[in-house]
Amino acid sequence: MRALSFWSGIAIAFLCGSLEPAWGYAVVCALSLVQLSMLRAPGASVFLLIHYATILTYFSLAPAMQIAADVSFWDTGVIGPVAHMQALTLLLLYMAGVEAARFGLPHAPAPVRTDAGPQVPSAGVAHPALMLLSGAISAFASLFIRPDLNFIARGIPGVEDNVPVDFIVYSTLPKLIVLICFVALTIHAMRRGTFWSWCAAGLALAMAAFAANPVNTARQVLLIGLLPLFIHLFGRGWRWTLALLIFGAIAGLGPVLNLVSRGSIWGETLTTFPYSPDFDAMYVVAGILERASEPELGWGRYLLSAFSFFLPRDLKLFPEFDPLGWPAILGNFSQANLSLPPFTTAYFDFGLAGPVMFGLAISAGFRVLDRMVDPRAALSGSYLCALVLLAAYVPFMRGPILGWGPFAASGLIAALLAGLLSTRFRPARRRAAPYAPRAA
Repeated sequence: MRALSFWSGIAIAFLCGSLEPAWGYAVVCALSLVQLSMLRAPGASVFLLIHYATILTYFSLAPAMQIAADVSFWDTGVIGPVAHMQALTLLLLYMAGVEAARFGLPHAPAPVRTDAGPQVPSAGVAHPALMLLSGAISAFASLFIRPDLNFIARGIPGVEDNVPVDFIVYSTLPKLIVLICFVALTIHAMRRGTFWSWCAAGLALAMAAFAANPVNTARQVLLIGLLPLFIHLFGRGWRWTLALLIFGAIAGLGPVLNLVSRGSIWGETLTTFPYSPDFDAMYVVAGILERASEPELGWGRYLLSAFSFFLPRDLKLFPEFDPLGWPAILGNFSQANLSLPPFTTAYFDFGLAGPVMFGLAISAGFRVLDRMVDPRAALSGSYLCALVLLAAYVPFMRGPILGWGPFAASGLIAALLAGLLSTRFRPARRRAAPYAPRAA
């Protein structure tokens, strides 16, 4: 039933978009809501839940209202309906690729808990005090080593020398170490339920709030740092809560954080959703498709160029295959630091087959992570990394050029370090699997 509703929705979205792009995006909005309602079973894919919550937030309601109101971003002017339909087609092809990777998988029933047999103790944190100490040192030492990097939201215009690499080492990584330590200690506290374990988690939260306060930190730190905990809490149970939390954090909290962090530096003002620049992803895609001539196929070089954005400029992979660096784009957009959803750069590389292949690859990879996300899994580096990667899908879909790479890399390193401070104890495997195989 879920597959039938999806493919019917894709067809309706394409037909409606052919008549009026705003209608096509409106159908994507309805399709996302329907799919979310059908993913409520605890055994369903956590990745698909996050996927449709992200599509709903960035790629459905916002562009529909922008097109209907003839909104113009970055002094570009009004985009024509042909370009908007091209952008919608790329989105639908990517969504089709994500779902096509689920063909042949049986529906996973809800897990059945049983109290039969001896209780197996859950793995916890081996050294909570050491985890707190490491988080404190990494976070607050960086404040004294490079204090300037802790008060930059999107970089200083005109400064290029190794700022992205330094930003990872001295700003995002220390802050995410504290946040991931808080995630690990909170999971540990929920399993132990002791007063001291909750005290350790509370102290980690206080340190994280101080080190990664919203005044000077981009919201990607909060997404990749805190969303793993909510995936652990709600991914298998309160699934509507997780979807609403993702939507609210981006659509509600995101623009407010932008206003606070950027307004004092660049004088940015906040406009009503979805007219905030946070929700211009498909507008930028349509603008580039409308203005740039048909590019040469890159066979992966556009994606590599996009994913290497955080390297110093002289080390960037294939800088000539960066669509945002083309003269036709730089001459029409008032800001060069834009972002493209990765399925768009896959289109530049492989044509219309690119978004489909990219969706297949992404969905196949996250199927592996789906099997790892278990609220009773051993608290380890691999489990924490799985949670971080699922959380990183949200800013990843917004576009890697804006800042996904440094935050995801820092989050994974922080998860590995937190995992090293967790106990190596693994509970014995039950003979009767408590969960059916993860599937869409």
